[in-house]
Amino acid sequence: MRKQIIWPSIFFCVLFLCQNLMAQVKKITVKGIILDAATKEPLTGATIGTPGKGLTQADVDGKYSVIVDDGATLVFTNVGYVSQTVKLRPGQVALNINLTASANEINGVVVRGYVKRNRDEQTGSSYIITGKEVQDNPVGNVEQLLQGKVAGLNIQNNTGAPGMRGSVNIRGLSTIAITGTGDNAYLQPTSPLYIIDGIPLTADQASQYGFDQQGSGVSPLSLIPQEDIASMEILKDATATALYGSRGAYGVILITTVRGKSKIPRVMYTANFYVSAVPKLRSLYGGTNERNFKINQIQTYGINNDKYLLSNTPALSDSLNAYYNNSTDWQGIYYSDKFNTTHNVEMDGGDEKFNYKANLKYFSQSGLIANTGFENYSLDMNMQFKPSPKLSFFGSIRSSLGKVQAGSGTGVLQTIVNNSAGKSSLLPGPSFLLATSDVLSSLDIRNNAGPKEIDANINASYELLKGLVLGTTTNYTYRTDNTDSFLPAAANGQTTLMNNDYSYYSELYNRNNISYTKPIGNHNLFFSVFNEIYIKNNQENYTRIFGSPNDTYEGPYGYNGALSTGGGVLDNFLNLRTASFAGAFTYDYKKKYVVDFTYRVDGSSVNGQNNLYTKNPSVGFKWNLTNEDWISNRTKGWLDQADLRLTAGQNIYPVGELKDIYGKYNSNGFYDNQSRVSVDFDEIPNPNLKSKSVIQYNLGFDVSLFHEAVNVTFDTYYKKVDNELFKIFLDNTLGFNYYNSNGVALSDYGYELTLTLHPLSKTSKLRWDINLNGALNYDVLLKLPSQYNGQTYSDQDVTSPELTKQYVVYRVGRNSLSNWLFINQGVYASTANVPVDPVTGLRLRSVVSGTNSGTALNPLYSYQGGDAILQDANHDYVIDARDRQVSGNSQPLLTGGFSNTLGYKAFSLNIYCSYTAVRSVINASLAQRLLLLSDPFGSNSVPTASDLRIWKGTGDATAKFANVYDYAHEQYMSNFRASQTLFQENGSYFKINQVTLSYNVPKNFTKRIGLNSVRTYFSASNLAIFTPYSGPNVENVNALGKDVDGAYPNPRTYTLGFNVQF
Repeated sequence: MRKQIIWPSIFFCVLFLCQNLMAQVKKITVKGIILDAATKEPLTGATIGTPGKGLTQADVDGKYSVIVDDGATLVFTNVGYVSQTVKLRPGQVALNINLTASANEINGVVVRGYVKRNRDEQTGSSYIITGKEVQDNPVGNVEQLLQGKVAGLNIQNNTGAPGMRGSVNIRGLSTIAITGTGDNAYLQPTSPLYIIDGIPLTADQASQYGFDQQGSGVSPLSLIPQEDIASMEILKDATATALYGSRGAYGVILITTVRGKSKIPRVMYTANFYVSAVPKLRSLYGGTNERNFKINQIQTYGINNDKYLLSNTPALSDSLNAYYNNSTDWQGIYYSDKFNTTHNVEMDGGDEKFNYKANLKYFSQSGLIANTGFENYSLDMNMQFKPSPKLSFFGSIRSSLGKVQAGSGTGVLQTIVNNSAGKSSLLPGPSFLLATSDVLSSLDIRNNAGPKEIDANINASYELLKGLVLGTTTNYTYRTDNTDSFLPAAANGQTTLMNNDYSYYSELYNRNNISYTKPIGNHNLFFSVFNEIYIKNNQENYTRIFGSPNDTYEGPYGYNGALSTGGGVLDNFLNLRTASFAGAFTYDYKKKYVVDFTYRVDGSSVNGQNNLYTKNPSVGFKWNLTNEDWISNRTKGWLDQADLRLTAGQNIYPVGELKDIYGKYNSNGFYDNQSRVSVDFDEIPNPNLKSKSVIQYNLGFDVSLFHEAVNVTFDTYYKKVDNELFKIFLDNTLGFNYYNSNGVALSDYGYELTLTLHPLSKTSKLRWDINLNGALNYDVLLKLPSQYNGQTYSDQDVTSPELTKQYVVYRVGRNSLSNWLFINQGVYASTANVPVDPVTGLRLRSVVSGTNSGTALNPLYSYQGGDAILQDANHDYVIDARDRQVSGNSQPLLTGGFSNTLGYKAFSLNIYCSYTAVRSVINASLAQRLLLLSDPFGSNSVPTASDLRIWKGTGDATAKFANVYDYAHEQYMSNFRASQTLFQENGSYFKINQVTLSYNVPKNFTKRIGLNSVRTYFSASNLAIFTPYSGPNVENVNALGKDVDGAYPNPRTYTLGFNVQF
């Protein structure tokens, strides 16, 4: 009986087992090659996998081999390309793929809150730039290559100083804080947060003191090799940035570096040889022409004993004197074209389980100005190891050594060089015996400066359960910056001068995160929580020593103690501790409706006692329209992708320093041989100091049409910045001078549009890609402290006699940064046209400084024919500080860019352009040029003025500029003060940023010479700029819209480069 039961049971078990084995899916090996659809070049490192899982990567020839189930679905991806999903036919074992490049994929993988997510699940506004778009043009700072590529990202490359950075803002103005005065006034930077491979970087590290900063002033971003960048993603709205807390208040830029992606180890070499060309310089009279011009000016307009002084001025009267009988080109001495090189070697290898990459770079850029330049040596390495599908490790080390020569300036400003280049051509050329001290200080200063940095990072993640991932990241950064300069005695009034500045910065960073993904039927849930801890330290020491024994022995002994600063710690020391906790929740239904919630709490040691923690919430909604059947069924064949986004959120940014909250004590001499410590009565502490809040609302949509032939992204936003730090001055009876408050608010609102076109079919031999983007941004000042009654100024001493000083007015209800200028209405054709005061009978008078005073009654200050017509706003017949009025806007209304890419077979032509429109620029450079004409007895050069409509004589009613040649009268009138609307010009421009022609050498040729691939290219940058502005360079102005005379010019560069892969 038992056998009758057992044997049938065994029979049926075997039968069912065979049936199950027969039902198992057959395994097959699929092989193929992955090519760039445009160039037909192999895509080394392209990833092949199934949905949600990577399996392998393409080798150096683009070939792959993968074992999958028969009939499986394969996904092919590569950074900067549109991913492809292919369903295999039964028995199909060969599959070749052509991937199409995409500047900004609507679908793909992105990083949010340090966690990888699918792009169609994200509600925030962002844009992706591929690594290819920042190549072929060697620059000291990769940031400047983003200009014009992203709507809403306003980059102004306003300095050509090697290694320095310009101004960067996402979605308009975020502060009205101004530091310094005159040419040294600058808008405090509010740069976005940069995150490199998951590690935050402070880009404004070098801007502590603005243009007058100590140290090298080199941007930390200049230490990152552009060849090492795989992609950059710009996050713009609050939902995209809220998880990054207070540091993401001004936007976030995520930088991903290159990973090893070749099973066969590769060596890639990139060389660039480029020439930096000097832009057009000032047109000057030289030699005899200069002497004759000055003599004629003195004889025509001289007064009193000027003609006697002429005969006692050897440079003008003694033309046979060899010392003055010259025609020296001072501009040619300081400015010259430079040849530079860069070299980069990259080694990589590995697969999905283990890969590595090392990048070694040398960058050299000699500045256009003598004795300036920047060199950088960098070594970056990373390694990724996945011992199992659930466990992965990533480690990296970045190290760099920078070397800076700033000449006699700060790098950004070269005032001494500018003044020296404007010297009279009658003077002899520079030599150690004949040159003046300012000339020698520019040419003979010894300067040894530059930052050194090392950055170590390790990351680990483990999938504990399906969908539950644990991760941890630890990073340590250590940076030193040293400036050591020495001026010989002859270059500094027969007294040697030595400056030394040393600073260090360290940061220990740790992040721990847990994420969980759970699909429940048609519902998908995502949870993420993480915490961050920062420990930051910074200290800077500065020493200034005068009068060492001689030029050979520089110190430290034997110096003049009375004139020297013995050194000490500067007040920018930092000992910061922060702890942050954040969480995110995302829900979607069939990928149709997506809802995002994020919340982050930041605790910082610099927060006020009554505001210890800042809170950053956000919410977002996204509707993927093409996932709706009723839409997709009606739009087949022309609508590829469409979604609608709505977000809102807040970022809180701590402002101020510890001394603003707790006050400060100073060393105050000695009493009974004991040092005394007393309260610093400059600033009264404010324990109620709040953090700045940035609230944003965003509405946008993305549309892709006609198989990605047309792609449109549009966003409209409103951003409010509240609790902005503002200095309030106190009455002198209160003991303290000022305190910092949070009484300022401003807003930005605007529109952003990005249009990407691929007008030709994918089968066309000619490739053509077009990208056009633009951002329209309005800013409005909403609030000032109540005691200012809705208006105040950037400088409390608004009656200062400094004619070059820039005045900015803050007025509630209009743009946040307005100029405070005299209104110029032309030139008086004759003295009879000058208004006469009916009370005193005196003509309209000018007060060079202050308001009405005794000098206003002096007839020498009276206007006459040929003087500027400045509006007498208060009708008191005196032109003084009270006649200034609000005018213009230093911030651009419209910014954007345009790119055009053409390709045919192995050739490719890329054109990148940018534009800025509706911006006011103060042409102080022109004002300074005219002032050079008002001192014929001086040692300055004489610029030509034939292109200007200068008053020619009585009855000339068409003149635009006052009589600049009447130097004796000009000293009383200040007709050419920069603070007037005569010099406020339209700062709009359209610039051709970069043009690159490249050629990929055919594979069959490179294989024969033992190389895997060779690419060569020719590139030109800053090629042309079109503008109504009359100054030297409309972009070469500071963030407050002033064309500072002495700024470092932007060069035009021509590059020949090679990429060789072994």
